Amino acid sequence: MNKITIIVLAPFTAAILLSACVGTGLKETRETYGAKFTGEHSALARCVVDKLQSDSRWLIRALQYDIRRYPRIEATEIRAYAPGILPGIYPRNSPDNPDAVISYASPPHKVHVYKSDAQAGHGADPNYSFLLMLKRTDPETVVATLNGKRHESGVAWEKLKACSPG
Repeated sequence: MNKITIIVLAPFTAAILLSACVGTGLKETRETYGAKFTGEHSALARCVVDKLQSDSRWLIRALQYDIRRYPRIEATEIRAYAPGILPGIYPRNSPDNPDAVISYASPPHKVHVYKSDAQAGHGADPNYSFLLMLKRTDPETVVATLNGKRHESGVAWEKLKACSPG
């Protein structure tokens, strides 16, 4: 091979190798948890969000929440999103903006009509960090199911365990 051929082929070879590496990028793994806990669903949800918002890790503390209460089935759902994904987050109130005016109050619980289990989680942005459903099973316990990104959902599950009195 002559010198000119090498000079011409080198960038193409590098581009092909780079595109091959990008195609094998890291895939975010998802985790699913489920168990029974002692407590009332909306109180547990409030406790979990409060603990997550006071966590020392920036990635966890910066999560934004859509909390939905379903009175008919006695359940509460927490949808957690990374900054910028939850609707209503603008530069003026984004945690990424050092000059933003951020409200550290717990997000309000929104009352919704629950859809069937087949539709559970529908309407949630597919980029959610985790989705936690707390549903009353009897006067003292709830069943909790959590699905989400491995790190964030693991932290949320630990916070839920810390919030349950029993």
